[in-house]
Amino acid sequence: MDMSKAFEKVHHKYLISKLRNVYGISGKLLRWFESYLINRKQRVTVPGATSSARPVLSGVPQGSILGPILFLLYANDLPDTVKHSKIASFADDTKLFKNVDSTSDAISLQNPTVISANYRRIVRQGNFKFILGKSVPIPAMDTVKKITDEFIEVEYFLKNKNRVKEIFLQPVPHEHLLKKSAQKQPGIPLNILIIGVDSLSHSNTKRKLSKVYKYLKNELRSILFNGHSIVGDGTTEQLTAMLTGLGELEQHESRRHHKNPKPVDGWSWIYKQLKETGYLTGYSGDCPGLGPWQYRLMGFKNPPTDFYTRPFYAMAAQLIKNPNICLASRTISKVQFDYIREVFDMFKNKLKFFFSFNVHYSHNANSEAAKIEPDLLSLLKDLKQNNHLNNTLLIVMGDHGNRYGKARTLMQGKLEERLPLFSLTFPSWFLEKYPGISKNLKINTNRLTSWYDVYATFRHMISYPDVPTNLKHGQSLFTEVPSSRTCAEASVEKHWCPCLEWASIAPGHSHVNNSALAAVEFMNNANLEHQLSANNCRKLTLKDINYALLERPNDKLLSFKQTNDLLPAFSNKSRPHHKDFCRYQIQFTTSPNNGTYEATVRYHKEWFIVSKGISRVSKYGNQPECIARDLPHLRKFCMCKKKAVNAYASEDIFLVLVKCS
Repeated sequence: MDMSKAFEKVHHKYLISKLRNVYGISGKLLRWFESYLINRKQRVTVPGATSSARPVLSGVPQGSILGPILFLLYANDLPDTVKHSKIASFADDTKLFKNVDSTSDAISLQNPTVISANYRRIVRQGNFKFILGKSVPIPAMDTVKKITDEFIEVEYFLKNKNRVKEIFLQPVPHEHLLKKSAQKQPGIPLNILIIGVDSLSHSNTKRKLSKVYKYLKNELRSILFNGHSIVGDGTTEQLTAMLTGLGELEQHESRRHHKNPKPVDGWSWIYKQLKETGYLTGYSGDCPGLGPWQYRLMGFKNPPTDFYTRPFYAMAAQLIKNPNICLASRTISKVQFDYIREVFDMFKNKLKFFFSFNVHYSHNANSEAAKIEPDLLSLLKDLKQNNHLNNTLLIVMGDHGNRYGKARTLMQGKLEERLPLFSLTFPSWFLEKYPGISKNLKINTNRLTSWYDVYATFRHMISYPDVPTNLKHGQSLFTEVPSSRTCAEASVEKHWCPCLEWASIAPGHSHVNNSALAAVEFMNNANLEHQLSANNCRKLTLKDINYALLERPNDKLLSFKQTNDLLPAFSNKSRPHHKDFCRYQIQFTTSPNNGTYEATVRYHKEWFIVSKGISRVSKYGNQPECIARDLPHLRKFCMCKKKAVNAYASEDIFLVLVKCS
């Protein structure tokens, strides 16, 4: 019982009657009680207004000496009145309780509108499908039955004949995980927890997630990198570099509708090496329809990690209806972060590598990134309070900055796309124990770094004190990155390099116009390479040139000669670009799709050579829906001639993101 509310429900007329007829109180004493209760009035006051006085007909004044006595006199025959529950009366309280003997009673007690409930497990069936298991009744409250399924759907049967579905996930301490042994021990045995937020630049974190940024900087003493660069276009390029150490095209072919594509299982995943050193591994992405290795690649044939939540979020995609992107009463980010809490609480004594990638709030609308902040800040505080960060390397990151929208057409937006948030948080004891590493990390915050370096750092943690070998790209962030490092040395393609010096050039310059025409021709030719796009996509034409930049060589860099034999050297004889060679970066708009693009074009001996990394900086929406599933790499170039019918009818899981209010 809610005793405070019960005090307010004592009816004055009934209490006086009970004092007179049950307890035999009369005369002056009864009138004294009446004067204490009857003819009370109350007013409601809000700023600028006060209501008229209204009579108070019920309630025993709380905080008075008589209050508890009168309430007990009013309620002391409750055990004789309630027929279907047992009563336990105490000196200052009363409890009602009932034995629950059936499932329906148990569920009804939790929610009086629910008659019964069943659950079914959610089972992965290949990379793009899931199935539901047999329906199992939820047992009564006094029946102990442990549910050992990682993902379940619960269906509630309501008294009004309706049905409601909800889904849940949990890490399960399977015996093979608890007994997992290592073939070798890592050199630096820290947990690794990565929390990624889609399309989150370093600068936008300061604007939209200012509390998280301040907490990282001031409370966790995180190391925030100012010159961390993307290495290619979109999420897949960044995460592939970070988790495999290679570019997408350096792995075996996994792109859909290319020759002999295979699932990405055979790529050089860091998970494999971590498992050999005893790590439990996990990946949880909240948006399966935009999965980094599923949207345009073949995905995984087998789960790549010990904890892999894709089947759960595939089911969630069918249930998300709330414009705030919620699962029932829980935000999708809270579901994600609660799962991290459970993994770290359940496997405290096991080494863990866990990557949580959060897409929903920030992918379509960068201004919505702030909606993840309360849940993310709460998680960071909980991790610290529960001492999980005492043995964990925490990485909070974006994959790239915002790629679309009006701000992206500006130079600031161009740089933000190329400079994502990247932070490392180490236990304080670690930085004290390894002062050399600590020094290099701080130096590297203002050097050019990339996702390949993060992979190299993971490798260094495994092999320490030995520096990892056989790295095609990148270097460990535990070592000092040269101040003279170029984008080429960091394996950052020219088009994405944030370090080049550019000079403005008139959009009307003949080279600029020819460069834009060459880029449009490149896009049209890309559509003509496949029959589906050739038949269904409109031909694009050049509409406007918004601005153009000419690459200007950094003369100091070109003439620099390094005296340290361990660092790259540059010749004093290096010369500026040949007069027959120059590089342009242009932003232009095409018709009829009204798309805005950025392209890098080289001019060499009367030839205009278009870089493959053309960026679309305006949203394409549903323009490419007729080819989006089959030719996802052409989405930015294609405007369908007519609206497709059932464009997404396939076994793939596509999620329609709803705009947050």
